[in-house]
Amino acid sequence: MQVRVSLVPICSAVLAAAVACSGAQTASNARVTTLSQARQDYLAGLKALEEADYATATELLQKVARGPSYIVYSPLARIRLADALFLQDRPEEAAEAYRAFTETNSGDPNLHYAWFMMAKSRVKALPAEFFLVPPADRRDQRKVRSALGALIDFMTTFPDSPYMGEAVTLLARMVGIVTSYEMEVAQFYMTRDKPLGAANRLKRLIAEIPRAAAREDARASLVQALAAAEDRDALRRECDEYLDRFPAGRHRSSVKGWCKAAPPAAD
Repeated sequence: MQVRVSLVPICSAVLAAAVACSGAQTASNARVTTLSQARQDYLAGLKALEEADYATATELLQKVARGPSYIVYSPLARIRLADALFLQDRPEEAAEAYRAFTETNSGDPNLHYAWFMMAKSRVKALPAEFFLVPPADRRDQRKVRSALGALIDFMTTFPDSPYMGEAVTLLARMVGIVTSYEMEVAQFYMTRDKPLGAANRLKRLIAEIPRAAAREDARASLVQALAAAEDRDALRRECDEYLDRFPAGRHRSSVKGWCKAAPPAAD
């Protein structure tokens, strides 16, 4: 996944989390107390950050971040410290820094950026090989669910954010991963002649992640499981839902066969 961070004025991170920002930490507790000095150090730190000189950037930005909260560059420096974590491929620490900012800067105009970067950091924190292994080998779904939840929270809270387009792309990827895993588990139940377990797994997926309901493969698998479980009333409802939602679905022929076990639709 290509990593991009737009270095525009934004804010995030609690100082305690952001101090770990770079590989090097300054032992000094230096801070700026005037607007002019804060501006000078912030711009110098930003330049160093853009040049990937993270040690210099961190030292300068920490000075500004320690400044009084009424100096506008103090919160800007805090978010740049979080950005430095992200840019240095330390996404878990970056996610924590962005998260902390969202909890302490609720009125900040750049709050949407911190929320988005928190979600993006959680996606980036997933091991690269995670996306290459079969669904059955992705047993620990906690990080995936965390990334998915963060994306949904961001999109719900900031529907007009300029980062919405990228969030939609990331969300589709996360929904696909979770869905493929749950379908793999459901298929395992089916091979063990436990169709009710498969149906319950797929029902929970759709209830917990409504966007999974729009995936034809998930809905078709649910129809198959309900038919095998002989849950005729639930099968009728799911058949109606599938046939209405996917009029030209690629599984439509199979679904119609499974739906023959359903009771007739009510007049």
